[in-house]
Amino acid sequence: MSASMIGALVGVLIAAADFALLRLLASRVELDDTKRVLNITGLSQFVLLPIVGWFAGPFIAGE
Repeated sequence: MSASMIGALVGVLIAAADFALLRLLASRVELDDTKRVLNITGLSQFVLLPIVGWFAGPFIAGE
């Protein structure tokens, strides 16, 4: 498995944890707009963090 793929997988794992925490936070907030922003932010992490991990993996591994 390449360093890029490992970085992307780590990004997905971090995004899943962040999504769960943001959903927990959104359940405690009273404003509907704030809940929507927190949910959108959590979903956007699933796109952004694997991309960042794809490029950061080889950089960290020294490839």
